[in-house]
Formats: sequence, structure tokens, C-alpha cells
Amino acid sequence: MLDETINLLEELDNVSKIHILERDDIDSLMIEFARRILTTLRIERINVWLFNPEKDAIISIGEYDLRTHQFQKNSILSKKDYPAYFDAIRSNKIILAPDIHTHPFTYQFSDSYSKPHDIISLMDVPLRIGGELIGVICFEKTGEKQRVFTEQEQSFALSVSIVLASNLEARHRRAAQHKLEQTLQEKEMLIQEINHRVKNNFSILISLLRISRMQSHTPDVKRILEEYEQRILSMLKIQDLLYQTKEYNSINYSDYLKELVKEFKNSYPEIAPSLKESVTHAHVELPSKTALHIGLIVTEVFLNALKYDFPHIKDFQLRIALKTEDRGNLVLEIESNGKGFDFKKEEKKNGLGLSLIKDLASDIDLQVVFPSHGKALYRFSFE
Repeated sequence: MLDETINLLEELDNVSKIHILERDDIDSLMIEFARRILTTLRIERINVWLFNPEKDAIISIGEYDLRTHQFQKNSILSKKDYPAYFDAIRSNKIILAPDIHTHPFTYQFSDSYSKPHDIISLMDVPLRIGGELIGVICFEKTGEKQRVFTEQEQSFALSVSIVLASNLEARHRRAAQHKLEQTLQEKEMLIQEINHRVKNNFSILISLLRISRMQSHTPDVKRILEEYEQRILSMLKIQDLLYQTKEYNSINYSDYLKELVKEFKNSYPEIAPSLKESVTHAHVELPSKTALHIGLIVTEVFLNALKYDFPHIKDFQLRIALKTEDRGNLVLEIESNGKGFDFKKEEKKNGLGLSLIKDLASDIDLQVVFPSHGKALYRFSFE
């Protein structure tokens, strides 16, 4: 029987301070946990069992016998061998068996489990986390004298099960957090590798275009290769910014546009003084697809102005402006001091640049004002 001088509330407080499963040496902690409870309840054995994933067996994570001070684990009890017990722990708050050999829930344990361990009485409490049954904690009395656990002892056992379940849940959370952190590290390494390979591929492609352009003796071929090189550079800049911001899905468009302008000036230093930038420094996040489309549009407009306006205008000017309208729409304007042209008429000549601008704008639903005679202005509006 329970020693009346023992304060169960105080013992429960002591048990809760053990912090089961918080450290790596789980076995030592389980032994410390078991010894205190066994001494408190004046019994000889305590075991903790958890369900396997299929829920058709329980596997011990700790079995301690105070008589021999032996600790073991990984024993398995299958539902097919003890169906009455498995049904009982699913439907009962607590199982009390003064005589384990005759009780309707535990008699199936008699020959294979109870007699070998000299168990006569038990009190088993199901372990639950968030209402889900995860296992059972077993308090076992050995010898010939039966034990009837009092209501006070039952309350103590239920409280111990809550403490243990709470610690198991905490350990599971820590394990899940550790696994998540490992996964995130692996993801970051994979992204770094992908970024490295993509940049290498872009760089190789740009190098091949430059070599081909330098080896070519045909002006039109040189110009075409130069245009493709500039298009690839605009895509490479997106890749750089996405990786730098660690967002991967969206990009600050004002930053991207400034980087494009800087790249244009580096690639064509002869027109750098003529390229005027007026980009609102706003935190305008655009999906990477949208940003890439607009970046390619800007590149095409720039290349067209460089091709058709710059050679024929003494004081060439190209203005790129990004601003916000009163309605909240974002407006991108690109304008040169050229004489303008009939966009629809020129597009019908099957020029790649103009067709690309129109298709890219249509694909992301941009509202567009194209150049007309007397005004070389592109105006793109989007939410």
C-alpha cells in the first residue's frame, strides 16, 4: 500500500522537474523517472509503450524492474496476440487489474508476459497527445499479494501520464524542428548549387555569343548576336537578384530596373550620358515571371532605340521612368527623342523586337501605349 507520509502532489512536482527526454541520454532519464515513481507507489515495475505506425503493436521505450535494477526496451506486444487488452486501452481511461491472470482485459498476458515477470497486479494508463492515443504507461506489482490501487494513486498515475505525454510531445517537436532545420539547410545548399549552375550556363552562353560576334565579319550578324547577349544579360540579372534577396518567387522591381539601366550603361558606354533614369525607389514586389517579362520588354525597347534612333539623332536621349499613379497602378515609361513610328505598321514587317514586346506585354496583361508618329513613347501600366 501507499505510504501515507508520502505527498503525491509533491512527488508529482518532483517528477515533472525531471524533464524526461530533454537530453540525449534517454535511457538514463527513463531510469530516473521510473525509480522515483516506483518508490512513490511502492511497486516493482514500470513500463512505457508506444504504438507502431500501423497501430497494431506497442513497442517499449523503457521497462524498468526495481528488484534487479534492470532496464530494457524495444520489446513488442502485438494486437493479434492480445486483442482484449488492445481494445481496452483504446476505450478506457485507466485499466485496473488486481489479478492480471483472471482480469478480462489482461488474462491473455498470463503465460507469455505476467508469469515470466512475476506480475500479479497492474494499473495501465493510456498515453494521449492532442486526444490521439499514442501508447500506454504500465504500473506493475509483482509477487503473490494482489494490489488494489486507490483513487489517489490512480489520480497520481493519470497526472504522471500527462507529464510523460507532454515530454514526449516536446521531444517530437524538437526532433521535427531539427529535421526541418536540416531540410532547410539542404534546400539552401541545393539552391546555391542551382544558382551556381544557372549563372555558369548563362555566362558560358554569353561568352559563346561574344566570341561568335567578334569572329563575325557581317554587321547584321554582329548586331543580332549583340541583341541576344543583352537579352540573356537581363535574364541573368533576375537570377542574381532573386538569389540575393532569398525570396526566389518575387523581386523588387525598382531595384531590378536600376540594375538593368546600369547594365545597359556598362554594355554601351558611348550612350551612357544619354540614358536618363527616373525610377521611384519603392518596395514594388513583382512575381519573378512578371519581372522577367518586363525586363525583356525594357531590353527590347532599349535595343530598338539604340538601333533606329541613336545613329540618326545628334543629341540622343533615352528616358526610363517608373512611377505610381493615383489609383495605385505602376507605370513604366520609356521614351526617346526620336521621331516615333507607327508601331502596328512596323510590327507587320515581322521584326522580332516589336513582336516580342507585344507578345510579352500581352502574356502578363500589361496596359500598353505604343509609339506613334511624332512620339517615341512606350507606356506600360500594371497593378
